[in-house]
Amino acid sequence: MDDVHCLIVDDEELMIQRLTMFFDDLSATDSPFRLIGKAFSGQEGLEMAASLKPEIIITDIRMPGMDGIAMIEQMKIILPQAKFIILTAYSDFDYAKRAIQLDVLEYIVKVPLNEADLLRAMEKASSELLTVRSKDERLRSLNMSISENRYRIYKQFFRELFRGQIAATQVNLASVGFDMNIFQVDYCCILIEMNYFVDFINKYPLSEQSILKYGILNVVEETIQLHGKGLAFEIEQHRFIAFVQWSNLFSQMAMEQKYRNVGEAIVSNVSTYLKQSVSVGFSRPHKGWSKVTSAYAQAMETSRLQYYEKPESIITPSVLERTTIAGNAQLLHEQLGELLAMVHREMDFKDIRAKLEIFKDKARKERIQRHELTGWLKKFLRAANIRLSKWNNNLVELDEALLDFMSLDEQMEFLFSHMERYLQVKELPERVEIAKAVSYIEHNLANRLSLQVIAEQVNLAPAYFSSLFKREMKESLVDFINRKKVELAAELIKYNNYTNQELSDKVGIINEAYFCTLFKQKMGETPGQYRKKIGTKQI
Repeated sequence: MDDVHCLIVDDEELMIQRLTMFFDDLSATDSPFRLIGKAFSGQEGLEMAASLKPEIIITDIRMPGMDGIAMIEQMKIILPQAKFIILTAYSDFDYAKRAIQLDVLEYIVKVPLNEADLLRAMEKASSELLTVRSKDERLRSLNMSISENRYRIYKQFFRELFRGQIAATQVNLASVGFDMNIFQVDYCCILIEMNYFVDFINKYPLSEQSILKYGILNVVEETIQLHGKGLAFEIEQHRFIAFVQWSNLFSQMAMEQKYRNVGEAIVSNVSTYLKQSVSVGFSRPHKGWSKVTSAYAQAMETSRLQYYEKPESIITPSVLERTTIAGNAQLLHEQLGELLAMVHREMDFKDIRAKLEIFKDKARKERIQRHELTGWLKKFLRAANIRLSKWNNNLVELDEALLDFMSLDEQMEFLFSHMERYLQVKELPERVEIAKAVSYIEHNLANRLSLQVIAEQVNLAPAYFSSLFKREMKESLVDFINRKKVELAAELIKYNNYTNQELSDKVGIINEAYFCTLFKQKMGETPGQYRKKIGTKQI
């Protein structure tokens, strides 16, 4: 059972002490009830409830200033699902009547306090909370299922439309049930592309990836609703398409500003609410179903520029039209050939880095099609690996398909890190960068550790470092960090009677519930069970 967080509010010091001892006794059992706060007045209780979000509040009635009933009235506004248990030394009918009106769970006389009655009231509250939580979860699942099905229908419908599998004469009939009237007026197509997608798939398990991408869709839809009716859906693993009603403004300057405003809002909201990075590209305004495919093609063309730009770029139609393809593909092809000739046993990684930087600058200037340049880099990687494997038997097989999801900067860093790795293997056969990463992790367990930060410590690209770490350590970076954090918590338990929240803070895990779940996964028992089994050493 999940922990049930409790708050006690009473102006009597002795009663606070008595209830604290009551909860201490419960913590030695498998009881789910956890005391997270103690307040000595109604006003203090209200402030603590706002920050701590308790699920059960045990309170006195008569207190100086704000009494218990007034406090409950205000708490129910900020914590509508919380359960309230009143402990009082008085049997005042007016108080009891007001408590009933507020749907207070129990009204218990506290002098003398019957702990068995209090525990039964708390268990009743817990049962009701569980019922409400279960209903809410079923409702959320149903709503998510409806939304996911809607997105799935959009995705399938538009894929078939873009591929020409739906005839123009069938479009209006097929879209009747989809509420897509936006295509009868002026509309714009928007491409939203995730930056650092390889880091994203290495950092999060599939279940969390789905949740985050679903979240991006919701944020995009809510953002574009501020500018007109619209819809959004995933079109590829790392790309989303949105259509939004779009007034064709008289002034080109006004139109450009509108593109910028919407693009910046999408980028900012996805970053703020989901901590993810996206770039955004726009088509020109269009009208009617017959233009949907053209609008989509224009939006997708912006990915060519996003490939060469910095993360969180915003590509408008005028920017796209001003940027032509220089197209000196032959020059770039020759430079890759020169780079490949440098891949040999005695190569100097500084020379490789310099050549890759020159190549990157040339590629950004020429701006040939993204898929064409990426195809060449895949061939270069395969040829380089053949050369590297001749003098190194421990060659890491890299998934060249990952290059499809990278910007030019990421591709260059990925290739350089791969080749530099084998220079380091030649000179440092003990793989010191992994040892350095492990040392950094072990010295910073109290902090929140990310793939990006750790990879920077050892000067490797995040995607490359993640795959290398798993190969060398036989477990993923996330699993290794979590195991080390739990091992540290287990050691701390031996020497001090820390609460679960204190342990969670000391090992850099913000959420106490997640810490307890992780501890049980790694240790086979809860922190409380482990604490009870080993006892606490005195130092």
